[in-house]
Formats: sequence, C-alpha cells, structure tokens
Amino acid sequence: MAEGNSQIVLEVTQVWRGKDSEGKDLPLHWALTFKTAGTDDRPIGNCYNAAGNIDTYCYEAERDIMLRNDNWRGSLPVGRIPAESLHKFERILSQIPITRHDPSWNCQNWVWASLRELRHAGFSIEPVLTWSRLRDGMFDLLEAWECGDI
Repeated sequence: MAEGNSQIVLEVTQVWRGKDSEGKDLPLHWALTFKTAGTDDRPIGNCYNAAGNIDTYCYEAERDIMLRNDNWRGSLPVGRIPAESLHKFERILSQIPITRHDPSWNCQNWVWASLRELRHAGFSIEPVLTWSRLRDGMFDLLEAWECGDI
C-alpha cells in the first residue's frame, strides 16, 4: 500500500468492458486504485470508481480486492496519497458528483473530476497531468497490453 510506509501510490486502472448490444467496443472502465498487498502480478488493493451504467451510476469503494483480472488493461501512476490522509481522500471521492442519463458522461469523467478535486485539496497529483495527457497515457497502456508489453 505505502511506499516508505507513508505514501500510497495512486493509479488509474483500466479494464475492458466488452461490446454493447450493437457490437461496438464499450469505453474502457477507469478506476482509482492503489495496492495494499499481494505481488506485482497479483496485486490486492482498494478500488474507487463510478460503477454502473448511464442509468445507475453510483460511487463505489471496494477494499482489499484483486486489482487485476483477465480484463485488466493497465495501470498508470498519477500521484501519491499520505497514508495518514486516507480518510480525507475517501471523503473527497465520495463527494464527487455522479451524472446519470448523459451519454457523454462515464467513469472516465468521474476519475478526471476526482483527480482535479484531489489536486485542489492539496494531494500530490502529477503536476503535468491534464485530461489529454491522462487519456494519452491510458491509450498507451492499452497499446502496450495489446502488444504484450505489459
């Protein structure tokens, strides 16, 4: 969980969701995660996300779960959280607005809003991280996964 027993490495993790009823690829699901135990190949940790679909999105916090499965498509480090600030971190995430019934909004928007709010609250989120750089980084991870590099 913590590097040096004081800092939690925060990552954006993406997983494949398959195809919709028309056969189109669904957007990858993004979540904020960090490792609490396990190995690099089988990490166990916490996962925070906007779960559901356009009609049912809700905030979800899962603790001590397997962070990788067959649908995993990469994780990008985006910041560090002081271990002693975990309650504040979780409180902030629980208050990030959820949008339903809007086809342009999904879990990826929630992750970006969360990172912006965490940065605003003083958490150490990568200073050069922008929406565009986050999307590019996640796309690069998908490409690396498809090429067998990760």
